[in-house]
Amino acid sequence: MTKTTRVDWAHDLFLPTLLFAALGGMTWAVRGCSGYGTVSGCVFAGVMWGTAWWFLAREPSGPPRRRYASGWVVPALVIGVGMAGARGWMQWPHFFLGHMLTNEHTGTYVAIPKIYGFVWMFLAGVPWAGLGACLVAWCGSSRGLRPRDWGVRVACGVGGAALLQALFYAYPAFFLPAYRQYEDLYHNLAANSALRKVIRDGDEAMIHLGLYLGFLLFEIVRRDWKNVVLIATVGVVNGAGWALCQAWKWAPLVWPKGDFNYWRCWESSGGISIGVALGVAYFLVNRPMSERERAAIAARVSLAGPNFEGLLIYLGVTWSLGLVLREWLGGWGNLYFGALVLAGAAYYFCGRNATVAGELPDARPDSGFAPRLEPGAACLALALLVGLYLPATQKPRFGFLYLAVVMICGWTWYRIGREKFDAERARTTPTAGDPRFERFGIGLGLLTGLGISIRSGLKGWFNIYWGNEDYWSRVLWNILGPTYLAMLVALAAWTLLRPASRAPSEPVGRHAYSLIWLVLIVQNVLAQLITGPWSEWKEVAFSIYYLLLFFITATIVFHYHTLKSRGATTIAE
Repeated sequence: MTKTTRVDWAHDLFLPTLLFAALGGMTWAVRGCSGYGTVSGCVFAGVMWGTAWWFLAREPSGPPRRRYASGWVVPALVIGVGMAGARGWMQWPHFFLGHMLTNEHTGTYVAIPKIYGFVWMFLAGVPWAGLGACLVAWCGSSRGLRPRDWGVRVACGVGGAALLQALFYAYPAFFLPAYRQYEDLYHNLAANSALRKVIRDGDEAMIHLGLYLGFLLFEIVRRDWKNVVLIATVGVVNGAGWALCQAWKWAPLVWPKGDFNYWRCWESSGGISIGVALGVAYFLVNRPMSERERAAIAARVSLAGPNFEGLLIYLGVTWSLGLVLREWLGGWGNLYFGALVLAGAAYYFCGRNATVAGELPDARPDSGFAPRLEPGAACLALALLVGLYLPATQKPRFGFLYLAVVMICGWTWYRIGREKFDAERARTTPTAGDPRFERFGIGLGLLTGLGISIRSGLKGWFNIYWGNEDYWSRVLWNILGPTYLAMLVALAAWTLLRPASRAPSEPVGRHAYSLIWLVLIVQNVLAQLITGPWSEWKEVAFSIYYLLLFFITATIVFHYHTLKSRGATTIAE
């Protein structure tokens, strides 16, 4: 096999960037519409970008040719982009006009330099796209991570968030606009309610930026330079794009008589900016790998099957998602998360049993390492699940403390038998990883992303045409909640519970074309449903805009499918 060195500018840079930008233009405009907003709106965009990235990177047959081609990219962008949406930004666009609201009820404001608008939109844009890039980087690290490495990685992010938040409150003059000039107003928040929101949004922005910088620092220290380029590129390019767009505050000055939804235009531009950032990063880090890099990645993947690290990562990400779902969905969030935890534990047990019985012929069930690993995983999964229903853990402070104790106990238990397990596995594990885990990741990302998107879109449609959004939100979840739970159980049973010998043998990327079409059609239908009514020209214009973007993305997807099909046919011949 020859080494790939030629740069295909059209297929590695221009078309992927156009695809991600077009998807962002539609999904980020929908993000702020009826039924969506905050986390649910960002999940709407994340599942589109995640599925598109995986479709572009994955071949329909054979091993991956690109480094970031894992199916776990789909849930990575769903969770990463969704998590970034859990904060506000409504105060900063006013900065571009040279003023800062102090009381939104009376419309009172004070004058500040316009540069604050550029600074804060840049600081907001970096982690808004960058957190998703951090999780994508985790799906393609050059070397495997031990449990303590994961502990350091997580600690870097949490430490960065805690440090920036502490600096924000310790030195407010370095962060808050014109703090020394208006210090008396900042200390009288009862009369200046808008400044309370400025402080709140700045606090949340610093937490997310600290997470981003902490995760980036870990990759720098570890010298995984492609991960560094991926994370830094997405963050910096999008931060610059958001700052330059200026939240479209310039538009009414350019078209003073224009009757248009300028705010949604800004939202669409913000999504295009994230799409461009993803496209540039895709070009820089995800071109076809050299033979040497493929061999290194294959060696890492072969040791990344049913192991405790996979379960630990899975449970950690699931727990984070569960916090959001519990706040948003109430009791159904607990059930949803509980099913995810049990599915992860079931996968681990089935994977370990298959490994011990088949892939490790020299290891017996009583050889020492398996009995110590399985109870450790069981204790961790059960403790996390039980913690959801303990009254004390419903409070964030006690919930985080409880999680930390459980994680430490799990890592301690795991270390007891890991060394012998590593020695046996390195000697006997085949070069192909377990495809069941990747299929489960794809299904989990699609079910989470599309499930939340469908519920939000239907809720928005009812709100536009029937009113009473809260009522219809409850009705929809009473129907969709059990449906999604049943689908999750079916997904876990189909992908994880069967022995490896009975698992589907077709390549993981075989159905990528069908899945990208599923996501495109569902999300574009939802976009049309919540863009209305058609009696208003402002809404009609965006419906036409979404159709145009759909034809652009559909054409690019069909073009790549044709190329991939021809490549697969050539290899077969």
